[in-house]
Amino acid sequence: MRFSLDIDYSGEQMAQNRRRMETRQTYKYFDRIPVGFCLVPRYFAPLFGIPYGELFKDVETQYYWQLQFAKYRIENIPEDAYCCSPTVAVAPYFDNVIEADAFGAEIIYPENETLFSRPTIKTVEEMDRFQIPEPDAGLWGTVCEWRARMEELAAETRLTFNGREGKVVVGQLGISGIGPHMTAIDLVGENFYAWMLECPERCHLFMEKITRGLIRAQRRFAEIDPGPRAGFGLAEDSAQVISPELFKEFVVPYDNMLYDAMDTVSADGRGMHMCGQSAHLHEALVNDLKITSFNLFGYQVPPEVAAKNLGGKALLTGNINPMLMRDGTRAEVGAAARKALDSLAPCGGFMLADGANVCPGTPLENLAELTAAAQRKADELGEALPSP
Repeated sequence: MRFSLDIDYSGEQMAQNRRRMETRQTYKYFDRIPVGFCLVPRYFAPLFGIPYGELFKDVETQYYWQLQFAKYRIENIPEDAYCCSPTVAVAPYFDNVIEADAFGAEIIYPENETLFSRPTIKTVEEMDRFQIPEPDAGLWGTVCEWRARMEELAAETRLTFNGREGKVVVGQLGISGIGPHMTAIDLVGENFYAWMLECPERCHLFMEKITRGLIRAQRRFAEIDPGPRAGFGLAEDSAQVISPELFKEFVVPYDNMLYDAMDTVSADGRGMHMCGQSAHLHEALVNDLKITSFNLFGYQVPPEVAAKNLGGKALLTGNINPMLMRDGTRAEVGAAARKALDSLAPCGGFMLADGANVCPGTPLENLAELTAAAQRKADELGEALPSP
């Protein structure tokens, strides 16, 4: 075997995690509120003393480091959402710029910062001339190539959990979930907000092209890697600064086109992520987009507001301030977790998490505090905890 990895984690722990996550889908809890984190490679690179840019050098380098990051995460960070079976999942990773690159934005690869895009459309006339890219354009094509190579590398890897055989699995091909509006902002920049008011018809044509391009790419990925998808999530961070009226006009129709085009088999098939203050859009998320989960929603939304607007209507994941998690004391993190649990646990289907994205340098003890807080809440509620 080319790669060998043994992870210190028991089958009993996996089974508990799996029960917590499965029960949550029914808006109840197995033994306590589950905990999960948005932990991406930028968190782990400093811990291993490597420049962040190392991850994008080639597919084999990225594959190797994904395995190392997974081992560290499973062995050191108590959470429920990540390790529910004797597997480690890998997939080609390029932060949030895959769609932006495929559609023609300029992508910047810093040495020790996340990848980001720069707009390339400067005028409305350039937006009018925009052409839908081929489904293998830019990083879409790279992702297909890297995934195929990762499958070969996975076959050359021996993975064990305390000596018991496990397996490396490669994630399904698919668009990354950056929504059409967020993609439009990546391509145009802040001018798009003004253009929505100044020339709405032309912006609608642009949004339709983006959405059609995303759907065409997804269909191509499904041809290469067939099989039903469990669910589909979108991120529309750029939309939280617009009014409900503009959201319903420029986001809802195109997100619905994408949701409707996805071949999903899970009842939790319409996920949404939105950083920032999104409370003014919650009604549209539920009634117009009919989301089934609100994933890692921004810490700017007070837990009691999320509970009032979305509790019992969508699975909720969030939303402790990531900067507090990084810089605060364990007691302060625990107090914030308690506030979220008090408001959101009674809704059922809640998962305690960051809101959103764990910052590099966040201490392990502050991550562990979320799990400790969830256990304290379960001990306090006892039989009053919504359970199957």
